[in-house]
Amino acid sequence: MTKFFASVNFFLVVFTFAITADAIAPNAKKACGLPWNAFHHQNSTCKFWGKDGNGTHVHDGTCQWETGRHLFGILSCNTTSIES
Repeated sequence: MTKFFASVNFFLVVFTFAITADAIAPNAKKACGLPWNAFHHQNSTCKFWGKDGNGTHVHDGTCQWETGRHLFGILSCNTTSIES
């Protein structure tokens, strides 16, 4: 039973850190969703790791709705600038 509570506590700590630390997400879709930015909405700022012609860099952007119909709206981070 203690392993269960340890697992739950670990998850809650990681989830809380991810929300409060403004973590850099691994891709554009996760930059505007769980667990990195659970409370983001359209036009929220976001950051994710992205590859371009010069290697891998942090991309800054804003969360925008993806096209198409979804049961739950899916936000994706649209790049506005790239940190070098």
